[in-house]
Amino acid sequence: MPPKKAAVAAAKAPVNSLPDNALAKQALETIKQIERDAQSRKLEQLEMLKQARAAIMERVSELNHQLVQIDKTMGAITGQPASSGERRERRNLEEVRERVARWMEGHRGEKYAAGQLATEFPELDGVPISIFLRPLIEAGKVQTDASEGVRRMKYFVPEAA
Repeated sequence: MPPKKAAVAAAKAPVNSLPDNALAKQALETIKQIERDAQSRKLEQLEMLKQARAAIMERVSELNHQLVQIDKTMGAITGQPASSGERRERRNLEEVRERVARWMEGHRGEKYAAGQLATEFPELDGVPISIFLRPLIEAGKVQTDASEGVRRMKYFVPEAA
């Protein structure tokens, strides 16, 4: 056979060094490895974003505290009440409320006191938890347990029946 025809015949002949499904399995395994790598990178990025968010939220509370101190000092200097200046913007806690509901949903049957929820969600520091959770209680997503008394109220999502 001339060299050109031999090359064409070799190209058309199936590769006998690998079984029929081995190439497909190898390709699928490579795809799965790429997906695992991408997922692990996403999880690393998510963790970094959570840490950055926590640091920012901590800094926001510090800055708010400093603003209050500055307002009080200005009030002492001018002799006018500190609140006579601009009104503070009211915090929108709806996003936090949704996160708390999802978190509690993941911890069905476990009961939490207000302080435990405030520890778990630092952005709730200084927020009355009973008032914060009222929309979730009224919607039936969260229930209360006053068996230890009203002052020791526990909040929970009931276990699925």
